[in-house]
Amino acid sequence: MKEKNSETKKAKSPKQIREATKLTTSKLALKLGLKTNELNRKFVQMGYLEKKGKNFDLTKKGKLAGGIWKSNGTRGYILWEENTL
Repeated sequence: MKEKNSETKKAKSPKQIREATKLTTSKLALKLGLKTNELNRKFVQMGYLEKKGKNFDLTKKGKLAGGIWKSNGTRGYILWEENTL
C-alpha cells in the first residue's frame, strides 16, 4: 500500500486562477517596453492610481479596470490584466 503524499494539492479557487493571469505593474511595464515609473505615471493620468507619499493607491476606477491590490506581508503591489492599456 502506498503512503499518501503529506502535501495534498489543493484545487485553485476562481479568484486564484484570475490573479495568476495578471501581471504586476513592473512586469506589465517590461512587457510594454516602459519603465515602471512611466507606467505608474500613465495610470495616474488615466485615474487608475493616485500618488500618496512614496506609494501609489489603487482608485475605484483602477479597480473597475481590473486592478487588484495585494500584499505579501511587507509590501503592497497591484496586479493588472495584460491588456490594461
